[in-house]
Amino acid sequence: MLENERIEIDRLDREIVKLFEERTKLVEKVAEVKLANNKDILDAGREALVIERVQGYLENPELKEELADLYTEIMRISRGHQERWMAKQEEK
Repeated sequence: MLENERIEIDRLDREIVKLFEERTKLVEKVAEVKLANNKDILDAGREALVIERVQGYLENPELKEELADLYTEIMRISRGHQERWMAKQEEK
């Protein structure tokens, strides 16, 4: 009984990983622009707008808090990646 659900979760996890890699490539492009224009990595206003926007995509509004937590973490990870990417560029 759980086997089918686990197979489906595994399939979704593969999709999430692909999307994570795709998003991270775009994060690097954003970091490139920020580095070239001497912009701060953190844009709290933008992050708040992103959370509000993605919450609007929900079909189940009871998941708003969980989705906000998820995106807060995604953006924290993205900021860390931008910092590491920028540091590598500055070493060149």
